[in-house]
Amino acid sequence: MKKLIIRALAGLLASVVLVACVSLMGNMPGGKRTDGIFYEASGIHPDATLMTVNKQPVTAEEFLYWLAYDCDYLSSYMGGNVDFSTAVGGNMTYGQYALEDAQRTVTLYAVVRNWAQKAGIELSQESQAQLDAQRQQYVTYYGGEEGYAKQLELMGLTDEGFQQINRVYFLYAQLYSAYCTEGGVLYPAQEEIDSFAKSHEYYTFLPLHWSVTGTEDTDAATLAQAEAAVARLRSAEDKEATYLEIAQEMALQATAAGETAAAADLGSVNAAALAALAEGEVSDVVQTQSGYYVFVRKSLNTAAVVDKMFNATLDDMRENAGVRYSSRYFDRLDAGKFYTKLLTLRTQLSAANTDTGASADTDTAPQS
Repeated sequence: MKKLIIRALAGLLASVVLVACVSLMGNMPGGKRTDGIFYEASGIHPDATLMTVNKQPVTAEEFLYWLAYDCDYLSSYMGGNVDFSTAVGGNMTYGQYALEDAQRTVTLYAVVRNWAQKAGIELSQESQAQLDAQRQQYVTYYGGEEGYAKQLELMGLTDEGFQQINRVYFLYAQLYSAYCTEGGVLYPAQEEIDSFAKSHEYYTFLPLHWSVTGTEDTDAATLAQAEAAVARLRSAEDKEATYLEIAQEMALQATAAGETAAAADLGSVNAAALAALAEGEVSDVVQTQSGYYVFVRKSLNTAAVVDKMFNATLDDMRENAGVRYSSRYFDRLDAGKFYTKLLTLRTQLSAANTDTGASADTDTAPQS
């Protein structure tokens, strides 16, 4: 799920594309609420429908939370000094990037909610208990309900809005379990698994890798090590145990389960080497620009393939979601102006909270 990783900006920009099927709509509910720093920063009612995803409404509160999140990230990445009107790649500015990335995030969240609803998956008692416990941890951390409420106010969220965002993590986990656990309500048919694995040319294998330095003598010694590993593996009665011994000697993180990857992710040279192996066979030393590889081919790890099917299915759902957004609000939403006002409002609110004895710290704010 998005926001669970710390990302490099180049990787972010490479992944950002407009969600499919986007169109403008002008007749979405405008909302009535005038509370909160998001309303003051944008002039948009927090309960207004800013966009819909497959006809499911997304409120301004949820969208502006993720827009603020992206602006915070960019500001941190740029050392606290980012001009949102600056072009970052092609014709895209930092402000446009923040808006599009926020759109992709709320689209993903809406897709998860919609998929769970269609699958008849509701938050389990266990998940609800964990969600309640998580909320209580925040309450305790901020010194009680009042401190927690002040922190949410600084984040621009109501308690209900924050819990709705957090619920998606638990729905996602339940969807994953239902899809990736054999016998689960969403577990794909074996024919689908086989077809997916075949079409993407998935392999399961035990890998060893030696980097090259470009120094002739060093590289020759490294090649000799790789060739020695091939000989050890081919003569071993228990190839998995021998593989783990070699990996430990090389200080590589490895398990007997190995890795499962598609040909497109392996590169043509490595993929060709794996395709030529039968189960249990050891490859010759494979030379690539990044160094030397040795592989032991294993039987296809079905669980790993199903995991990749789940991610591919979710990505496809997001990329092909029917997104409509309100021209009434999006046409006037400027990420840079919004964020500048938001920072001022946060400072004022934080000072007010300090004067009243309530602590508020955006650096330790609960993040979904």
